[in-house]
Amino acid sequence: MNLEEAINFLKVSPPFQDLDHAVLKELMDTIIEESYPRGTVINDPEGSTGVSLRIIKKGAVKVTVPFGRNEEALIDYRGEGQIFGFLSLLTGQNPLGEIITLEDTSCYRIDRETVLRLLHSEPTFARQFFTSFLNKYVEKPQRELGKKKLFYGGGDRLLFTTPVGELARRALVTAPEDISIREATEIMAKNQISSLVLMNTLGLPAGIITNKDLRDKVVSKGRDTGQAVKKIQSVSLVKAEAGEPCIEALFKMIHYNIHHLLVLDNGRLKGLVTTHDLMKLQGASPISIVREIEERLSIEGLASPARKIQDLLGTFLREGVKSAQILRIITEIHDRLLRRLIELIEKKLGPPAPPLLFLIPG
Repeated sequence: MNLEEAINFLKVSPPFQDLDHAVLKELMDTIIEESYPRGTVINDPEGSTGVSLRIIKKGAVKVTVPFGRNEEALIDYRGEGQIFGFLSLLTGQNPLGEIITLEDTSCYRIDRETVLRLLHSEPTFARQFFTSFLNKYVEKPQRELGKKKLFYGGGDRLLFTTPVGELARRALVTAPEDISIREATEIMAKNQISSLVLMNTLGLPAGIITNKDLRDKVVSKGRDTGQAVKKIQSVSLVKAEAGEPCIEALFKMIHYNIHHLLVLDNGRLKGLVTTHDLMKLQGASPISIVREIEERLSIEGLASPARKIQDLLGTFLREGVKSAQILRIITEIHDRLLRRLIELIEKKLGPPAPPLLFLIPG
């Protein structure tokens, strides 16, 4: 890789263009140039740590989302100087769709840890990064969201339209910070929770412990579980107001490198939101429900995605989606559910004789 060429390219490419030359030069230790023939599906290499951000040096790609078993939907194009991997980098999750080269393409790949470090240490870079992200996912005119974009993009948009307080519905389990580690684990096991908020004598949050704390600080080190739980708690509690959009919560988790966020409602403790909650919110998109339907191998297994269809209806109403669009999408998903149900019945009982004719009058 030509280092001078790479530095000059990033100097004119958002969100890197305002970084000092010294920072860009240091970045060259982690950046990798990759080349792909036309028609290549771009994935992170095996053995790499997490997802990566890529900026297109030359060429073009299309972004597609799989639908059903043998279909796909085109949802975007990216060209020279543009970035892909925004949402996957923020969440740490693999992308839902595929990035496919439309011609011979070369990219600069930057690993997630490096980008997160820049977000934490370079305010100008962070501002440019999130501006690009918001422009990509929020400020497209609503009229451009046609049938396919509504059908395939719902989960991403929910991050911007859903108040974080709606994810903090479950009653928050707390405990005094002066209890023992053993008592804390018993409370977590009894309530089937992965984290426990610890309160001080004034009734205010003093810290939090998670399953990871128990693994890393207790089990792996053979610590006495009779010790006070506050010896292993994390005290840097980060909070969000219930009315904030979920994307703000996600940004805070990224900035502070945390997985749990306290939610306040007018100053009062309302609940706790985790990165898993945000990922479940992303999974509320119609395409994820269809994919779940297609992947089910039993009739009983279809019950879960069937219930999610009703949740999706409420989501669309909250987002202000037109009734005609709702009807079209819900009908399509129900058709997919019905076809999969018939396939599973035939697989279990054998094909019908004579051939099946299914009618829904009305």
